[in-house]
Amino acid sequence: MRTTIIYGAISAFVLTGCVEFRENQVFNDIHVEQEKPFHLSEEIYSDYMTSDAWVTPATSCLTVSTSVDAAKEGDLGLKISWNKTSAGCPWLGLGFGWDNWTGKDLSIIKNTGAIEFYVKLSEGERTSLPWAMGFEDFTGAQAWLGLNANVVKADKITTEWTRIELPLSEFNWDEQGADASNIKQVIIQFEADGEVMLDEIRLVPYTGGYRKRVSVAEVCVEAGNLEKQRDILTRGNSVDVGPGQLYLGHCGNTIFIAGEVKDDTPLSNTKSGRNIYDGDAIELAFSTDFTSYQRRTLFRSTDRHFAIRMSSNPMVFDFTSDEVVENAMVLTERTADGYRFVAAIPYTKEGENEFVMTRLYGLELAIDASEGDSRGKQYRWNNNEVDGFFKNPALWGEMLIQTRREADL
Repeated sequence: MRTTIIYGAISAFVLTGCVEFRENQVFNDIHVEQEKPFHLSEEIYSDYMTSDAWVTPATSCLTVSTSVDAAKEGDLGLKISWNKTSAGCPWLGLGFGWDNWTGKDLSIIKNTGAIEFYVKLSEGERTSLPWAMGFEDFTGAQAWLGLNANVVKADKITTEWTRIELPLSEFNWDEQGADASNIKQVIIQFEADGEVMLDEIRLVPYTGGYRKRVSVAEVCVEAGNLEKQRDILTRGNSVDVGPGQLYLGHCGNTIFIAGEVKDDTPLSNTKSGRNIYDGDAIELAFSTDFTSYQRRTLFRSTDRHFAIRMSSNPMVFDFTSDEVVENAMVLTERTADGYRFVAAIPYTKEGENEFVMTRLYGLELAIDASEGDSRGKQYRWNNNEVDGFFKNPALWGEMLIQTRREADL
């Protein structure tokens, strides 16, 4: 990854056509309701290259031009041609300081916002683009995210307009020490070669997609009555995991989980301790620290991993502390095509590392299905194709902690 930026004066733009520049116009009409405005404008590029844009001055390697043909909306879009593989080509990039180079506070929307734009190819098709996008703060620190297939909101990028969406939460802010509350500019870095049309770069609300996300509401009304708590939980949004539907809630230092699972041999599990997963079981792993880097590959002391034995004699085991959770409460019940359950699990001491409202935490859920006297299959929520969530938090999805009102239960 580069450590410096090549800044070119506006006169250094290498163009194949005429670029029209216009003074940047800022406004306060933002789409995301926040405690305070996090920036002046969510629009980064639309129609005109303003005086806060720059491009690496390397004519034979990178050209950027405005064009009517490159416009998805409005008057003008950007036509970009690049060839990083040519001999002598330097680092290639395009940047936007938007809002007249003022500092932008994106920290409030770091977990709920995304940068979005539209691209189309001049010819052919690609599954992704050999680009990386970065945010630079006023100290020079940069957070980056590559344009892999996860950010492409279609099967492929073609000659038709394709939406690209990069969640702000996926940028490596912590790893690079970048300050989301004092952003100077956004940068596009080009590798390999290609030609695309690019338009409508903006910040937008983000509700999930790169990683699966679920809103987890505060449900303290009937915290001591599991049957009533189950009724409240199941009025919320369900999480589909293999043969089951799961529901989550929280109250103080307790996480609630309920669900209905289709199972031909329901509630078959006689295992205990660290073998509790080896039969019918529900597993949940999550972080209790919203500042934890979500792409970390090792457990931290603030991560939790529980398994609930699904049987007529249910129990909860905490893999992180290697002990049975004696004060957990669980109800199980056979149904016509499987079983249903509800559990209340204290995940920390009261008042210590409890969930913070509106914050985002890592989460993975799994249903273990018995076959004979052991587990036959495991169904996972966020990453069903890759095993190992019990040791690798990078495989987890996300839960957004909300109040009951916000979740609209």
